[in-house]
Amino acid sequence: MSGDGPHGGDRGLEEACGRSWDVAVIGAGPAGTMAARELALSGLDVVLLDRSRFPRSKVCGGCLNASGLATLSAAGLGQLPFRLGGRRISRMRLLAHGRRAVLPAAGAAVSREALDLAMAQRAVAAGAVFLPAVTASVERLDTPFHCLSLVRDGVRRTLAARVVVAATGLAGRFGAPGFETTVAPGSRVGGGTLLDAAPEEVEEGTVVMAWAPRGYVGLVRVEGDRLNAAVAVDPLFAREAGGLGPAARAILLAAGARVPEGLAGAVWHGTPPLTRRTAPVAVERLFLAGDATGYEEPFTGEGMAWALAAGRLVAGFVRRAAASGGEGLAAAWAQTLETSVRRRQRLCRMVAASLRRPLLARTAVAMLARAPRLAGPLVRSVNAPIVEAASAHGAAGHGV
Repeated sequence: MSGDGPHGGDRGLEEACGRSWDVAVIGAGPAGTMAARELALSGLDVVLLDRSRFPRSKVCGGCLNASGLATLSAAGLGQLPFRLGGRRISRMRLLAHGRRAVLPAAGAAVSREALDLAMAQRAVAAGAVFLPAVTASVERLDTPFHCLSLVRDGVRRTLAARVVVAATGLAGRFGAPGFETTVAPGSRVGGGTLLDAAPEEVEEGTVVMAWAPRGYVGLVRVEGDRLNAAVAVDPLFAREAGGLGPAARAILLAAGARVPEGLAGAVWHGTPPLTRRTAPVAVERLFLAGDATGYEEPFTGEGMAWALAAGRLVAGFVRRAAASGGEGLAAAWAQTLETSVRRRQRLCRMVAASLRRPLLARTAVAMLARAPRLAGPLVRSVNAPIVEAASAHGAAGHGV
């Protein structure tokens, strides 16, 4: 699947556009690939679309927390990160204003380059058709099939699908009118890079989180002993520092952490502003999932957990929409997101807001250094399974 995958070439694209589909999923990140796999396993005809060729790099902290692993396990993919060479996470080293604390953690460290490709392959193995290197947008919402515009190498084609899932990430571009994204004032931007070798001070199984007043940096060792580095930073500070790499270096130094060799001068990729919300999250037979619905600055590992859970949860709504037309499901999907993913995002918002205050951050890290167990309630809340909790609040009644 390095270039096109099953039916992914131009001939496959022509074939895909020559028929109608039960479901078209736009975006092959964690939310999109999880939804595509779940829907294909249920017997629906699914086409998965992405504008990139795979494997491809993606800005991400490279961490799956225990909640994300629980969603993968429930889908029968619990060992996937480790089969890819991902590293098991057991602790977090937190640094802020010269103070240090070591906290328990649970999860896996794996690059998005490896994970997204593997998830797309699992969707194909389940029966989905994957079309990479295609820019897809919803051209017209119609009955019984929505019309999508697909562009590859400047050539435009159209595709018909009964239901559409837009898992298009932070940028959220999928063409349909009537959706509005609001960016929170003061939102930070993200950035990420992969270095060929992780330094000794970033031990295997440890996530290093360095906090400073104008941003934070996460470092973790992933497959192949590479270093995954990610930053969330105030946009003005990134410009003043001379870019994302120099900003990451400044944050590490301010927090009292060592700067890995080559970090500041590496090739960094950035994101749009991180903290945002899109509304609505669904209209008739068009559902948003993952970061396209909205995002908060994560602590560590939450971003992929939210996306995987959303991908698995939305599949139940899509199945019902494909079978019955989807009346009332848009409001039900919004409610499910609110009681599952967005509940966790609000928790991360609270943590991020607290750590932006130097005195509060310094005090919190000092207390945690003396008594790591104080972090227990927060750690358990962040790592609790999302899909099971959503089902307990009634999502199961909507076909999840």
